[in-house]
Amino acid sequence: MLLWVILAALTAVVLSFLLYPLVGGREDVDERDAFDAAVYRDQLDEIEADRARGLIGEAEAEAARLEVARRLLAADEKAAAGAEAQSRNALPRAALVVVAACLPLAVLGAYLFYGSPRLPDQPLTARLTDPAKEKDVGVLVARVEARLRAHPEEGAGWDAIAPIYLGGQRYADAAEAYRQAIRLLGPSAKRLSGLGQALVLEQKGLVTDRRALRLARALKRDGTLVEPRILLAIAKEQEGNFEGALADWQGLIEVRKDDARWTSMIEGRIASAQAKLSGEAPVAEAKPAPQPGPSAADIAAAQSMSPDERQAMVDQMVTRLAARLEENGDDLPGWLRLVRAYTVLGRSDDAKEALARAKKQFAGNEQAIEKLDTLAADLGLTS
Repeated sequence: MLLWVILAALTAVVLSFLLYPLVGGREDVDERDAFDAAVYRDQLDEIEADRARGLIGEAEAEAARLEVARRLLAADEKAAAGAEAQSRNALPRAALVVVAACLPLAVLGAYLFYGSPRLPDQPLTARLTDPAKEKDVGVLVARVEARLRAHPEEGAGWDAIAPIYLGGQRYADAAEAYRQAIRLLGPSAKRLSGLGQALVLEQKGLVTDRRALRLARALKRDGTLVEPRILLAIAKEQEGNFEGALADWQGLIEVRKDDARWTSMIEGRIASAQAKLSGEAPVAEAKPAPQPGPSAADIAAAQSMSPDERQAMVDQMVTRLAARLEENGDDLPGWLRLVRAYTVLGRSDDAKEALARAKKQFAGNEQAIEKLDTLAADLGLTS
């Protein structure tokens, strides 16, 4: 409330300074005109006194009187014009004064009517310690973050906030929190699993060897964890090892066959892996994800690595994908991804060769040829 009173007062002061030249500036001009007229009248009296004492002649006195009289008349006319203008502007000036006085009052009255000036202040510290906010996750997270800023070596805080970051899709923050918790409290199955999940999700599902190693370490400590096993199976799919992925999925369904949260997803993965192995998946129904081999998004995700690691990872993935397509050339999504990867890497000759081999593989399949031609047009390749 006090703040609004101060703002209203400041508004009134500013308006008064802005409107003063329009409201009160004419008074100074009128005072100068009146002073000039008084001076000219005194000069007329002095001229008459000098003529009477014989200091100046009659002709000189007459000339001086005429000049002073002319100036006096001009001053009187100017004063009269100013008075007339002031009378004409009386109403606008009054309106300006009313605006300057009433506008702050109107704003303040509107706030008092529509606002809530009686609500007390709510500083951040008071909000964070308010028991009524205990169920507000955002407040709890802010409280823990404030605590960790003051006590960065408190492992329990990092261990508590890491899963919240992960659930809130703040994957980079989750990975850092898990690292700190592992550093301060030591590795555990859940911490290693959470770190692996955060790193994989941060890179949009790309499971590299280093991330797979963390997941495997978590699984070694606790074989009942589901998330590491899922991600490790996906890693095998990304490598083109559908047989190994199928074995992992089947083992997982045995462990979680009564858990409805996972059953549907795992069964779908099993069916997809079996179709890949048998070559029965129709081209038109092939699922685009997860696909082995690098996509443009995968290669972009590798920018967080060092140049040597990034190049080694990309080359390894492209080589594995090309080798798998040599063995099983019926995987249209694999060919599309290989052509795209070669193009992103600047290997246009390899991309054209892969495109030609794919067209040869799917000769007679109009849907497949159409997809290959569309990709070639998008990438600027000529076959």
